[in-house]
Parts: sequence; structure tokens; C-alpha cells
Amino acid sequence: MKPISRRAWLAAGAATALLKALPAAAQNTPRPLVLDDASRRNAVPIARHWRPQRITGEAWLGALRAELKAAAAEGRPVSVGAARHSMGGQALARDGVAMTFDVKPSASGPWLQANREAMTYRVAAGARWSQVISALDPLGFSPAVMQSNNDFGVAATLSVNAHGWPAPYGPFGTTVRSFRLMLASGDLVTCSPTENPELFALAMGGYGLFGVVVDLEVAMADNVLLRPT
Repeated sequence: MKPISRRAWLAAGAATALLKALPAAAQNTPRPLVLDDASRRNAVPIARHWRPQRITGEAWLGALRAELKAAAAEGRPVSVGAARHSMGGQALARDGVAMTFDVKPSASGPWLQANREAMTYRVAAGARWSQVISALDPLGFSPAVMQSNNDFGVAATLSVNAHGWPAPYGPFGTTVRSFRLMLASGDLVTCSPTENPELFALAMGGYGLFGVVVDLEVAMADNVLLRPT
């Protein structure tokens, strides 16, 4: 066996020291923030992720307004999602600000309020259909148009104007009576067929391009047991 020279020993020691130092250095290097949609095939690097879960009401609206203002000052696009089941690659903006809307019943206050006389319910934008169904069922009601899945958001359903499965009814948008929309300016406006009707039509199926939906008034129906015939 050929003897190992002093130079080789020193080189090997230096290489070992470098390898030991690399993990520590890597830990100090900021990792890029990456989000994906539900397909897990459209990973996108983003600047930051805004997902407030402990503030509600006016505080939540104020925080949203401030985040929109900051994004505008930085020249960054904003994308809003819930479960991000809209999987065509349009759910996230590269190097933008991603917002995820959720409802945590223990911390989100009255996120759903049913109106028996009007047969409607007002619901927070980030509520998932599973939560809406669970909240309405004990009251004897159900969403007028049900979706095939129950794990995506209510405002997101409006933003793509998804169709439902009940044959006699049209897409989800036909059951939306009104919604509140925060514009890029931070102004909060109510949209309905009679109030700001143009924005109402544009935001329905508008993929969030015309503002951020914060809550909606939606039609409900009596919850009846269906039997096959």
C-alpha cells in the first residue's frame, strides 16, 4: 500500500472540515417560500404568505387593507385562495403575495349567520363547504346548490362560478344574493344585482381580478331527506 503524504492528510482534513461546516451554513441561508395548489404540480415561489387566523371583524378587514396597500407599494401581485382547487396554474402569482382565507370556528366569531325569513345565510369568504353544511344542518337547512366536493372555499366557488350537481339549478352564482368586495384601493363595497351590478357580474367568475371577496349572502334551502325512486 502506498503511504499517504502529509499534503494528502491536510487536504482530506480540510475537505472534512468544509463538509461539516456546510449544514450549519445552509441553515443560515433563507429558504425560498414556495406554495402549491391542490394538484401539487404547480409549485410557485412567493414573496410572503398572509394567513390570519386569530383576528376577525374590523381588525381582519384592517389587516387585509394594510396587506393590499403593502403589496401595491412593492409592486407585487396578490392572489387569494382557500384550498386552491383551481389547478390550472393561475392560483398563485410568482414573487407575489399569497393570501389564504380560513375559518376557525373557535376563533372566528360568527362566521355564518342564517336568515330564516329571507332563506339566506351570510358566510365568511374562507369558509369551506364542509363547515357550511355542518352549520346549516342542525338548523334544518342546506346550501341551495351543493358542490361535488366539500373541501374548498365559498368565495373561491364564486370566483370560478362553479357549477353544482343539483340538475334543476344553475351554477353557484345564481344563489348569491350579494357579497362585500374589497378593492385594490382598500375601499369596501357591497355588490348585488342592484348595487354595483357591474362589479357583481365581473367578480362572479372573475378569479379575484376585480377585488377580494370578504363575505357573501347566499340562498339556502330546506334540508330534506332524499330517497331513491
